[in-house]
Amino acid sequence: MNLIKAKDFALSCLEPAEAEILKLFRKKDIAVESKSDLSPVTLADRNTEEILRKKITGKFPGHGIIGEEFGEENSSAEWVWTIDPIDGTRSFIRGLPLFATLIALLHKGKPVMGVISLPALRETAWAVKGQGAYSGKTRLQVSSCKNLSKAMVAVADFYCFRKKKCARLFNRLDKESAIMRTYPDAFGHLMAARGVVDVMVDPLAYIWDYAPCKIMVEEAGGMFANFSGNQSSISEETAISGNPQLVRQIRKMVAELKRK
Repeated sequence: MNLIKAKDFALSCLEPAEAEILKLFRKKDIAVESKSDLSPVTLADRNTEEILRKKITGKFPGHGIIGEEFGEENSSAEWVWTIDPIDGTRSFIRGLPLFATLIALLHKGKPVMGVISLPALRETAWAVKGQGAYSGKTRLQVSSCKNLSKAMVAVADFYCFRKKKCARLFNRLDKESAIMRTYPDAFGHLMAARGVVDVMVDPLAYIWDYAPCKIMVEEAGGMFANFSGNQSSISEETAISGNPQLVRQIRKMVAELKRK
């Protein structure tokens, strides 16, 4: 499998997908439904995933797909694509431009290619294993900050920490970092890969959210680990990404809080 060609294919899929999203962005009459987990979903989410699934199946009929809206198809295959058509649907619904379209390619369960697109901000980044992470011609690089007390920390929304029973982590990050900002979803992870924030802490997301973020931050010289410290897993539904020293410091903090 040529991963550069897979990346180029993924980027080519974005044009029709983003057109579908942007034609419904900031439309006041867009219908919003609640899924079984009470998270919102719109016609834009579903239509966009259908577009991406159709293109992937047409190009790579033997590959599997895991998508947020329509589930798994041949997910035990050697090569599996993950899709999140709109990561940050709540932002999309409110007209906030921080939502993303996410595509990743897994080889034997591990991300080897990822794309993070911010349609409303006209920014797209990609990463390929061993080839780096880029936005346009700019190579992404995590920050060099080594001390949490001097760091800008991005976090998911507080309700995610509350839901996962780790509000104490949220409060301690706020207390011990230089500044903490709520930059949720893939936007925060991409900013960590860019190095414009030092680290991103996210207690609640899924494989289609984390797969492109993991390869992106690692190819930008950073580290991706879940709250248990596992750097290879993207199935635990927690993540810390960014500068390696800060990821380790926050992992230690998580472990300390679990012991109390």
